[in-house]
Amino acid sequence: MTYRTKNATIRRLLAKGLTGQEAGKLIVQDFINAACGKPSLLSEADVVAIQNAPMQGQDVRDYNTFMAFSRALEKGLMICDIACKDACLDLSLLITPLRDVDKQNTVELFASFGPHVVTRKQYEDIVAAQREKKLVFEYSLGYVIEERFYAIAPPEAKKEIDESGVDIESAESFTTTVPEKYAAFCKRAIEEVHQLHTSGKLKAVYHDEDAKEVEPLLAKWGKDELSAAEAMKLVDMLFVTGQQLYECEDLPEWKPFMDEYQQYWLSDDDASFRHAYAILEDYPETWIDENGYYKDPSPPSEWVTRVTESVLGIGAAEGEKAKSIRRVSSELREVLSRVELNARIFLAVKVILETAADAAGLDIPDEGWALSNLNERLKLYAKEYNYRLSEVKEEPKPWCSEETKLQKVLKTLPAIDLDKFAPSDKSMQQLRKNGLDGVRDEGWLREKAISLEYDDGFSFAKVLDKC
Repeated sequence: MTYRTKNATIRRLLAKGLTGQEAGKLIVQDFINAACGKPSLLSEADVVAIQNAPMQGQDVRDYNTFMAFSRALEKGLMICDIACKDACLDLSLLITPLRDVDKQNTVELFASFGPHVVTRKQYEDIVAAQREKKLVFEYSLGYVIEERFYAIAPPEAKKEIDESGVDIESAESFTTTVPEKYAAFCKRAIEEVHQLHTSGKLKAVYHDEDAKEVEPLLAKWGKDELSAAEAMKLVDMLFVTGQQLYECEDLPEWKPFMDEYQQYWLSDDDASFRHAYAILEDYPETWIDENGYYKDPSPPSEWVTRVTESVLGIGAAEGEKAKSIRRVSSELREVLSRVELNARIFLAVKVILETAADAAGLDIPDEGWALSNLNERLKLYAKEYNYRLSEVKEEPKPWCSEETKLQKVLKTLPAIDLDKFAPSDKSMQQLRKNGLDGVRDEGWLREKAISLEYDDGFSFAKVLDKC
């Protein structure tokens, strides 16, 4: 039920005399309108006339109830304003370092577009490390066939296959992608690899879990009884080491592959294989370390989080002792505890006031209502906090540096669910049922808050006991 009235209606009500309930509603409704920035329904003379109107018995009690609610409403709006703003302020304290991590990742992303600077020795060590891994890596015969095809076919064949956009995941998908005009080269590549295998120059192995499927196919392959589909299935389950390919004179394309650096090859095993490199040939000694490696200056990304880490205490200055990850995490969780308590206070007082106003037939405008605006503000802060926290907890991108102390701390924080901070459905039903019952003094809000129940067991009574 809402209580809407026009000035003309008010004039008539005042002229004939108001009941205590009507008088109280008019004054409280006028207060709500004013709080929403809407024009006043009552002039000062109207208020004086209402206050001086003769009342007795139930009218007096009804009028006093609404006046007590008016005072509770004024106090409640102030409490909500403080609680919501404090919660948002604490959330902003947590959002700031979360934003810093995002800035750091962005800086590192753009830095990854360019080559990494290394000395000649440093580059040679990287190439040698990748070469060792390539030599022990196992390559499927299907992949060997594909590389053999590219080695003997015209250069434009690879370009046409790449431009087809087909995701080649198996020998069968490769052979079906090869244009018809290059089919002869594909057939030749298959025959050459087959011959190398049967002659013993490529001693392929297979995984134990594939034995039941591979061994019958191998027997048929030796007798040239495999169908094309079976052959393609088999070569994907047979593997040879890079060392065998390197030493096989009939496959000369593999030697330069092993000896030269390929960006992104085996980059999951070693992050140094993810980059392109610019090699320094002439430089002062101060630019290199004891290993002959280029000494990177502090990357720009470090400066993004350095101040934040210093403020939090996990990045202490020289001569100072830094706080532990665990301690700083605990301190930030205390901030989250304040956010939770203030959010609960705000949401509790909000529902107490709004359900009481609705039960009393008062009209809360759709626009300009302070508690609605504060609620939206709190939701936006919580949404940004949760979004940025989820980004920090994602798997690191290839271009990201090692995890910083700040990231380790932030990953320990939980997300915020404002819905869990609201009273239970049972409490909401009770509030709607009671309406303005018990509104007499300023203790009404406190009593209502203490009576609220929560699904997670929270209680304002427990909080007040600790104070």
